Amino acid sequence: ANRYDCTQHLLLKKFLNQNKISRGLGSRIMHYVDFTLEFRHRRVHISKVHFLGLISGPLNIELHTELFAPTLCWHPCFSQILTMNKPMMREICTTAVLGTQNYAKNDMLFERGKEAKHMLFLTLGTLVYRFWPDDLAASRKVRMHEGSWFVEASLWMPWQHVGEMKALSEVDLVLVTSAKFRDICESYPEDFPLVRSYALLFWSEAHDQTLEALTDLGFPLEAHNERSAPPQSMVSGQFNMAQLTYAEEVQAQLLSWDD
Repeated sequence: ANRYDCTQHLLLKKFLNQNKISRGLGSRIMHYVDFTLEFRHRRVHISKVHFLGLISGPLNIELHTELFAPTLCWHPCFSQILTMNKPMMREICTTAVLGTQNYAKNDMLFERGKEAKHMLFLTLGTLVYRFWPDDLAASRKVRMHEGSWFVEASLWMPWQHVGEMKALSEVDLVLVTSAKFRDICESYPEDFPLVRSYALLFWSEAHDQTLEALTDLGFPLEAHNERSAPPQSMVSGQFNMAQLTYAEEVQAQLLSWDD
């Protein structure tokens, strides 16, 4: 990875020089790329640690629980499951969770009209969700950031995606297989009423919403793509998370889709 990054770094500098890009703009581009690389590769991805394949039995169950339970607990239902029934949460983390899935920039996660089989939790990177309010010709785009979950509807009901989702950057997602989640919940009758109450609440909220509010992002839809003025410090070439966030918001609006 380091050799690849160094090669790409040299190619970028060569490209900027050959095309006579101004020194100021070239410097800003290089600063932005360096910052983005540092941010994206800060953590070791689980797929790179091959020795984890040697772990089995109780250690593997404990590892998966500590890896994935904190992410799942972003959602209140999973948080309550962990509090009330730790064995149930351990089984969810080891059986229903597919693990951390990685997608490259511009990868399509799902398409409109396809059956939804997983609830997704975004742990790294940025996604763009596109949908059509009230079946209008003009689509709307929403940027999804780390800490978001979506396609919750697949846990509680048969669900077809009503929009499309693409990766705006390299992203990591934790996927929960909906059918396995339901099977596990039904096998714990003492705590099944808790999960059933969340399902009934979701059904009730869905029934109360207008059709345009029924999206893969839940109820009600929260917009994250409001346009704003660029941060002043972008002009100086010094980048931080605010600048990266703004840049991704602009990219979300300009991202091309194959219609």
